[in-house]
Amino acid sequence: MNILIAEDEFLITLTLKVQLEAMGHTVVGTSRDGEAAVALAKQLRPDLVLMDIGMPGMDGIAATAEIMAQAPVPIVMLTAHNDRQRVQKAMRAGAAAYLLKPISESQLKRAIDTSVARFNEANTETPQD
Repeated sequence: MNILIAEDEFLITLTLKVQLEAMGHTVVGTSRDGEAAVALAKQLRPDLVLMDIGMPGMDGIAATAEIMAQAPVPIVMLTAHNDRQRVQKAMRAGAAAYLLKPISESQLKRAIDTSVARFNEANTETPQD
């Protein structure tokens, strides 16, 4: 699976990249802010985006809404704060799952599987009789 990472902390980006590659995924791009994440999502068309909620400039919630409007893709939100309101806002923007940092490889795998399944379910048209 081709994955875009949007995270402003370099060490977290690096850790996620190592975890994803160990799972057999390819990191096709990284960004440190929401504007770049939106542009890269449009350009690279990844299979999934890992999106930090708190980034400089356009935050992850606004970037998620923009990506879902322009180039829908499963998005897993990343947050360091267990703030229920922000997480709910992110889910309303189109995120399919979220993870609380620090993130273990097993949590990451589950979130990827869940978000892809939810995205596919939400975007599969049911046949009309």
